[in-house]
Amino acid sequence: MRTVNILKSLSVILLLALVATACKRELDEAPVLTFDGKANMTIAELCDLHTVGASDAYSEIPDGTVITGVITSSDQAGNCYKYLTIQDETGAIMIKIDDSALYPKYRIGQRVYVKCGDLQIGDYHKNKQLGFWVDGAMTGIATSQEDLYIFRDGVCGDEPEPVVITSAQQIDESMYNCLVKIEGCHFRDGGALNYCDAGTNTSRDIVLQDETTIVLRTSSYADFANTLLPEGTGDIVGILTIYNTTMQLIIRSVEDVHITPPVNAEILYSVDFTTDPLTTQGWTVQGDEGWFYYATGQAFAIQNPSTDDIDSWVVSPAFGNFAGYDNVYVDIEDVKNQSAPNSMTICYSTAFTGGNFDVAQWTPCNELAALPAEVTANPNFRIAFHYHDANGANWRISDVKLMGISAR
Repeated sequence: MRTVNILKSLSVILLLALVATACKRELDEAPVLTFDGKANMTIAELCDLHTVGASDAYSEIPDGTVITGVITSSDQAGNCYKYLTIQDETGAIMIKIDDSALYPKYRIGQRVYVKCGDLQIGDYHKNKQLGFWVDGAMTGIATSQEDLYIFRDGVCGDEPEPVVITSAQQIDESMYNCLVKIEGCHFRDGGALNYCDAGTNTSRDIVLQDETTIVLRTSSYADFANTLLPEGTGDIVGILTIYNTTMQLIIRSVEDVHITPPVNAEILYSVDFTTDPLTTQGWTVQGDEGWFYYATGQAFAIQNPSTDDIDSWVVSPAFGNFAGYDNVYVDIEDVKNQSAPNSMTICYSTAFTGGNFDVAQWTPCNELAALPAEVTANPNFRIAFHYHDANGANWRISDVKLMGISAR
């Protein structure tokens, strides 16, 4: 009899343990959220409802409009403040939300549905946004009202494949607010400046493969604001936006920056323009004459004084033989280009000897990209800056180096 009672007690204990385990499992596993409905408009169709004009404005959205997309932004590092960006296969949109801690609820890769009928679509300095138009500007959805408009569905998955960009010339309006990857680029001030100047939102130049540029825009509240920009070349992922006519990239965190640091290289040649390079350092001008000038120890510049476009070349002296070096490349400091993005091109040649410029073959190249070994080993190897632009435009540089790694 005692044995039976003991067995009954053990059975009760086992049953209670199983129930407790099941209850704990239910508490640990949050329910999967679902949206009871479907999208009836693509993000591109939503964006088409609003035409960007000369000043910020807004457009109404038809009642019952629902869009869906995958979240691509995160404010966890402090750089995407009070907004979400969502993207579908047709485009992307920025949703303004008056909430400074969105990431615990809205994670990258989470699908959301948005009821847009009571919202407006407008623009802030040409960048389209979804929210409310109040007192002449777009404002965010109140935190207390988020659940009336934004609905998570399913579990977090992968973020969309970013749009690959290698030139600013490839960018069009359909890419704004999209996740992009800039391949083969570098920071103009890599290794020299932080992401942000002290206490202020800051723009830094990203130089693309073809020497065109876009701006990296960083908030002074980002947790990486005081981090040094990496030096080297690689890829950068982020949200592409527009501010008036300036294309901007916003990274979610430093994990979006995939820059490979350069190996230690020697300076093979350097000119810092402390004296006039056209009279004392062997540089020459070919083609159209512009206004060439320099400020001692600061910069060398060219400006077009003509009413017509000019086509002008500033050509280096021959560098001799760099056959003992690998990965020779051009490194330019402090380019201030106030012209069209592609008005200045770096080129190289081994055929120019001083009197045959028109027939010498010049090949465009990219800053920080290794030049062909057979070119840099040639004793007549030269570089040139080819300038082509209209009246009043100019560019200037403060330092040019040729870098290389000893092959010994």
